[in-house]
Amino acid sequence: MVEDVANLPPLQGCLYCHSEGTIALSEPRRFLGFGDTYPRLRCSVCGAVALFDLESGDWRIRYKRFSRAASFYYVALHLGDAGWLSSNDALNISTEGYIQRKRVEQVKAGKLSWLQAAPLLPPPPLMTPDEKVFLSLRGVAYQQSALPGFLARSDQAEVLDTGTFYVTDYKLHLLGQRRDWSHRLSDIRKVVYDNRSWTIYLNVAGQSEFYRGMALTDQMDPQLFSAVVEALWHMKVVGELGDLFE
Repeated sequence: MVEDVANLPPLQGCLYCHSEGTIALSEPRRFLGFGDTYPRLRCSVCGAVALFDLESGDWRIRYKRFSRAASFYYVALHLGDAGWLSSNDALNISTEGYIQRKRVEQVKAGKLSWLQAAPLLPPPPLMTPDEKVFLSLRGVAYQQSALPGFLARSDQAEVLDTGTFYVTDYKLHLLGQRRDWSHRLSDIRKVVYDNRSWTIYLNVAGQSEFYRGMALTDQMDPQLFSAVVEALWHMKVVGELGDLFE
């Protein structure tokens, strides 16, 4: 049994940060009969601490302490905050988290070929035939806040429209229920995200307007989405500025 435990994935490497050979197993912490009844796993690299339960040859895991640094965005949500997870669920989330982190790293390095951007034929209204679509998301809202600039808040804003949202190499498009909306990448003021959503704030004269999309299980997560939009903005806007001085 000891040999079997030593060969389990949580003891071979960290499911949270994916470092190898960094896990130590310790006895449960109890005082005067109170405390955890399960041994603990601790990673010497990321500092994650998890309870480990081995039953009938299988195991489950529950994280007690973990990092919420940006590089661990996905695993913090799906692994750290999930409570008890079966071995299959924990391994799947760990794998997905590794892929997500590498995708974010690729995007920040300007590598977007994996998105396989291509024109929509025929293009929807306001989109030109030469625009390549990098992202497409449903259920996105176009909102306007009464508060100016950095004071604008998405939870205190009027919803102008909702629909399908496209991000191309030139523009942002919303095929709304009321009308179609379009903004250039150069209109982007900032992009922010949290555990539940992403928001693209726009530079619109005299207005505080923004696009906002919620985190949905079958769509790109807010962190990766925001990274792609920022990368496209940088390549388009900063690239054009650089051309002016060449």
